[in-house]
Amino acid sequence: MTVAHSSLPPDPQDALYLANDILGVRAWGPASQPTLSVGRSDIWDRRWFAERQSLITLAHLKKLDAANRLYEISEQSPSNPYRIYSRYDFPCPKPGVQLILGTPFAQTCDARSDPSGQLLLNLTGPGKSLRAAAWVALTRPLMVIHCTTQGLSHGDLWFRIYRHNDTILPGGLLDPTLGGKPSATDFEPLPDPVAFSIDGDWGIEQLFHGEQTFPDGFRFAAVATVLRADATITCRQGECGLGTPLWAPYEGRINPGVVKRYTPINNAPGAAATADFKTLPESFTILLALATSHDDPDPRRVARRILDDARQLGIAGLEREQAVARQAAARSPRAVARVTLSSKAAIPLHRSVDNIAMPVDVGPGQLEIAAPSVVFPSLRRPDGYYGDVPLCSVGSTKFWFQDAGVWHNDFHLNEIRAEGMVTLGQYPELLPYCQMIRTLLPAACENAHDVYGLPGAMYPLVHFPLRCRGVAHTSVTWEQDLGLTGLVAKPLWLYYRHTGDREFLTQTAYPVLAEAARFSVAYLTPGDDGRLHIVPTISPEHWGLTPRFERNRNSASALTMTRYLLRSASAAAAILNRDAVEARAWRDAADRLAPLPTFAAADGPIWVDVEGAPPIEYNTPVPLSPIYWGDEIGLDSPPELLTIAKRTLANIKVTESHVYYLDNSVRPRLGMYRPGAPIGPENLLLSYQSIRLFPAVPSDAEIVMDNFAAEGGFRVSAIHTAQGQIRDVRIHSTRGEVCRLANPWPGQNIRLRSTDRVPQTAILHGSPVVEFPTAAGQTFELTPENSHPQK
Repeated sequence: MTVAHSSLPPDPQDALYLANDILGVRAWGPASQPTLSVGRSDIWDRRWFAERQSLITLAHLKKLDAANRLYEISEQSPSNPYRIYSRYDFPCPKPGVQLILGTPFAQTCDARSDPSGQLLLNLTGPGKSLRAAAWVALTRPLMVIHCTTQGLSHGDLWFRIYRHNDTILPGGLLDPTLGGKPSATDFEPLPDPVAFSIDGDWGIEQLFHGEQTFPDGFRFAAVATVLRADATITCRQGECGLGTPLWAPYEGRINPGVVKRYTPINNAPGAAATADFKTLPESFTILLALATSHDDPDPRRVARRILDDARQLGIAGLEREQAVARQAAARSPRAVARVTLSSKAAIPLHRSVDNIAMPVDVGPGQLEIAAPSVVFPSLRRPDGYYGDVPLCSVGSTKFWFQDAGVWHNDFHLNEIRAEGMVTLGQYPELLPYCQMIRTLLPAACENAHDVYGLPGAMYPLVHFPLRCRGVAHTSVTWEQDLGLTGLVAKPLWLYYRHTGDREFLTQTAYPVLAEAARFSVAYLTPGDDGRLHIVPTISPEHWGLTPRFERNRNSASALTMTRYLLRSASAAAAILNRDAVEARAWRDAADRLAPLPTFAAADGPIWVDVEGAPPIEYNTPVPLSPIYWGDEIGLDSPPELLTIAKRTLANIKVTESHVYYLDNSVRPRLGMYRPGAPIGPENLLLSYQSIRLFPAVPSDAEIVMDNFAAEGGFRVSAIHTAQGQIRDVRIHSTRGEVCRLANPWPGQNIRLRSTDRVPQTAILHGSPVVEFPTAAGQTFELTPENSHPQK
């Protein structure tokens, strides 16, 4: 799809994007100065004052509670050592550089992004023009800008690489919207960026202070060169006004995920290396390489080597290489659904909380929900923790252009849902998350041992990209969410359930599931009722730690995620023929867990977030977590459970910032569509119980769904007509599991026809849920029988 703009967005927050696996580019700015903010996902200030962060153990927590002194470690207590957020603005991602096209002649700028992954700029002025095609290489950390000019003369064009001095300074005011105070004077500001020019190449290098991950200091270098044109390079340092000023209608905290702090950056000095041209050919190319200490201790040398390789290829060779890489990276099969409303009304866009592909508005009353057409080839070092990891990053770090972000842009581990990704078959995008969680397992085991005094693994609330032993604690309160480890581990089990990758299960998923299950079983407390209880725990983002743990017993999220974890670990052990005695204990513990907490509402019992608590306005709809996190409740559940689920949904109050959970993640799983609500992958296909086609869509929607993915390794295609009928159902089996399908034609028998070389036909009794065996590679066509099933 081609996206056109009459000009580039003036606010970089609204920029057009270019990217590969680790490079991110925002395109924005005025016609006279189009600006490309170029970053990398591993550019972080990794400082973390671990030696000053004493552990608060579970034993100490219980001791404080017994003495009625929990206030000593409250979020507001100045003595609480877990106060990274309000003590300093790092660890956090840092911006790369601005690559500025100085075009003082230009009065207009037409900007388009096209399906080939290019950004096309057409800059025009009286009798003069510049056309630029910008793209990011898929196979190396390189940006290419191919230019053609007409009528330009000296002074009409220059290219600049610029970086501002860091604005996080000792004694400076931290983000006041997070309750920050002037920062302590116990850290050094970052060194100033350095501009340089070497043999026709020019660029910026930035050094970061040494810390546990990179004791000798981390650095990055952005280096540019020009092909088929001669440039004069000028380097300037410590000056203001060298970059393109960041602009926004207003600054400050815009919403829970966006902070615009542009003025300090605009007022900061910086360094710039600028290329001017006395004469310009009609066609030339600018190349920019960005390397870091992850690549080599001398990133400037690595960046220049990347440019040397690109020079050898030339623009024609680079274009050929990109075309070949793009073809090789094309996703197959690709999940695509096109939704059309007969009323042609606008369809709200689904808000992604899963890092899944965002639905695209393709016309009046039309929406396309699709996995990206290209899977970026990995450019990551296997031993590096990068900022752009699906599911758990607060903000995308390779696109970062400010000096600090909300919650440090850390890896939040407490709001994870992978369901949208796996439904679109985005397994390659999910894999880096799974690998990161596996790599963090030793730290999670350390956390379980040192903080809780228990075996196994307990993951913390957040993670920063620190390649060292040690757990960065940020909140003693919210880290008592005992559902965290199940939530963290669930995407690994989903990855296996979809792909059937046994090596992945053996090497990556099972070690995490098993150690997490060992911790969870050890944490449970037997009660006089014969049940196992989770005490203490907290309701995510509600109540906090309360005296005598009154509101810290059996959180709905902890119960449902622990149950999911224990059953998944037990199933994985059976598949691998491992740990039979433990696996039986895990399964038995899951069956003995306390029931979900309820409250007696006027029209019957409803779920609440934690045992003994009344309903409140929830920031995160924890009472409904058995539906959207724990996969316990769905349309295949007993009627009495569905009744309480729907009653809870009808009664629940959720803060405006998180009310989207109800439309995105809860209502679809209960077969409910709210008119005017966004439409996402789970509106079209569910598979955590039986496979359900179009469970929650507008009745008048015409939907063509191709290759959506279901648990068990199935690919599903079907059509929902504007008259509310389902037809053209095809199911392809990649693993050969038994297929369980909710009958798309209730009350009717189903004709099942395999499309193998020797087609086979069978009639399935018209039960609410039908089952049929499959073989790997088989595809089935399903149609309703006209005759009613025999009683």
